[in-house]
Amino acid sequence: MLRLVDDLPSPEEEPVVMSAVERYKEIIEGVTEATRRMRARDAERNAELTERLGRSQEQVAEINEREQMVRFGAELHWEAAKKQLWNETWLRMTVFPSPDESVPQRPQSEYNAAMDAAYEALEASLQKKRSLLRRGRER
Repeated sequence: MLRLVDDLPSPEEEPVVMSAVERYKEIIEGVTEATRRMRARDAERNAELTERLGRSQEQVAEINEREQMVRFGAELHWEAAKKQLWNETWLRMTVFPSPDESVPQRPQSEYNAAMDAAYEALEASLQKKRSLLRRGRER
């Protein structure tokens, strides 16, 4: 087949032919650069996740400590209430109740305040009863 001179590609348009070795080196350089960037991103992400893990572990430790303090406070209130109610023979004293997990989530301070208020109400009602009993004996 004969071609006209106008149909021949110009030297700028001619594809650059690389040897297999040159092409291999080019591919390996690209892969090496991609690997370097990936490792740099991984190192940044690792540092970020390590920091987040440390903060999470600190939060878990704080939560565990608060839980122990709340449990200790509840047990103290329970024991004090048992002592206050010891002479109330009509009242059956049971073991320390299990936590009620069905209550809605609120800040722990609200539950602590409710626990303290309930104990104070118990003390106030017992004080009132005792003062009424004393008045009845004085008559």
